[in-house]
Amino acid sequence: MKLSVNLKLNQSLKLTPLLQQSIKLLQASQNEINDLIEEYLKENIFLHIEGDNNNFNLLKKNYKASQKTFNEEENFFDIFSNQTKNITLKDHLIDSIALFNYSERDQVILYYLIDAINDDGYLLESNLELIKDIPLRPEVSEIEIKSLINDIQSCSLPGIGARSLSECLILQLENIKDNKNLVANAKKIASEYLNELATNKIKKITNKIGDSEKNILLAINLIKNLNPKPGLAFKKILQTEYINHDLTVSKDEGNWQVYLNDEEFFKIKLNEEHEVLIKDNEFLKEQFQEAKWLVKNLEQRSITILRVARAMMEKQKSFLDHGPHHIKPMILKNIAEELELHESTISRVTTNKFIKTPHGLYELKFFFGREYSENNNAISSKSILAKIKDVILQEDKNKPYSDERIVQLLKESGITIARRTVTKYREILNILPSNQRKGKK
Repeated sequence: MKLSVNLKLNQSLKLTPLLQQSIKLLQASQNEINDLIEEYLKENIFLHIEGDNNNFNLLKKNYKASQKTFNEEENFFDIFSNQTKNITLKDHLIDSIALFNYSERDQVILYYLIDAINDDGYLLESNLELIKDIPLRPEVSEIEIKSLINDIQSCSLPGIGARSLSECLILQLENIKDNKNLVANAKKIASEYLNELATNKIKKITNKIGDSEKNILLAINLIKNLNPKPGLAFKKILQTEYINHDLTVSKDEGNWQVYLNDEEFFKIKLNEEHEVLIKDNEFLKEQFQEAKWLVKNLEQRSITILRVARAMMEKQKSFLDHGPHHIKPMILKNIAEELELHESTISRVTTNKFIKTPHGLYELKFFFGREYSENNNAISSKSILAKIKDVILQEDKNKPYSDERIVQLLKESGITIARRTVTKYREILNILPSNQRKGKK
């Protein structure tokens, strides 16, 4: 079944209030949870904070006042350890496709396609170029490429994954259901007359389309209100709020253990003393039920986060022992199958949830990434980032390596990736191209 069809079906499902609240809490950050609890405490008499009020007020004060960054220590792996709440187009697309049961082959293709989409939201490489870059056997077909591109376009903001400005505008116009004649004119202009529009040749456009100048001007105005660069909506937004870590992983008697960090978080309990007030009062009954739901869902949230984190860290013992170079490949599906949870649940659990490790503070989602083959052994994309940085650090600063040379050096060590992938990873690491690195230390 096509992704667009699946999406419509999923959106049509009726969720119970309890399930709606559960999903909302699961995907919220701990700071958002604290804000939410604070609001519930103001409105619901059946909820109260564990411990005395003084402790609560102190916690609230510290939580609100803190504006420092969570990791002030700079280190070699700052690209890995200094994780903040970022919203990126890539994250958005990966989260979107994770909701659906794609085959492993389709997942590999989708990740390559997502990598190829630029910051503006465009997929500019030709199908043949994409096929060449995707190392699958049997070779990826154009039919597969086209089908999965359509899926990407269907599950994101209109215009994402477009191959040209014309297609980007048309994808957005197809999402407008009102005034069919106006939209039809706008599509025609976007498809055939963008050059004329750019040079303000309104009369020529009007004559070619054969409608009134008034209608053509309305269509042009509609086009001007579209977003020619929809990907920029997902440009990284760095938030300055203090990041509380949800979890800690540390060694206990020689074994790695994962713990919930609940010292700085608000903990609420059900105030059953007020239950006698309910009687026949429907409003209070609803409040009591709401309070029960909240307490139950918060408990379930903690249990689920801890289960997921423990399963993930069990697979990342090499990272815990040796650092970012040794991150193992891992996808949402791996954890979902092990814990018998849906991939969408794993996605929600790992977004905006942070774990304190011996190597710094990381968002749980950081540990997911596609794998490459290194001498028949799986290697994580995060490990490749570290290897690229190592290669560049070891280069002669007067003769820095080109991206093509880095591709060759990685291949010699058993890692085969495309040049554009090296370029993209180098940019992620904030490393300049070779011509701009020359002579710099």
